[in-house]
Amino acid sequence: MKLEFDPVADAAYFEISNAEIVVTREIEPGVMGDYDVEGHLVGVEVLSVSKRGANLPLRHAA
Repeated sequence: MKLEFDPVADAAYFEISNAEIVVTREIEPGVMGDYDVEGHLVGVEVLSVSKRGANLPLRHAA
């Protein structure tokens, strides 16, 4: 597993496995899921990372 963040693109990619990606599907607007030939999730790309989620103080963050 690995996480990559591109601050210029404001995008993050969480790689779950290094299996070959055969299809990408939109999970929700700005969130794409990559799947292998068996339909298993391989990775997730999140666009506009800085605009997502609440700006909670660290003591409230999980």
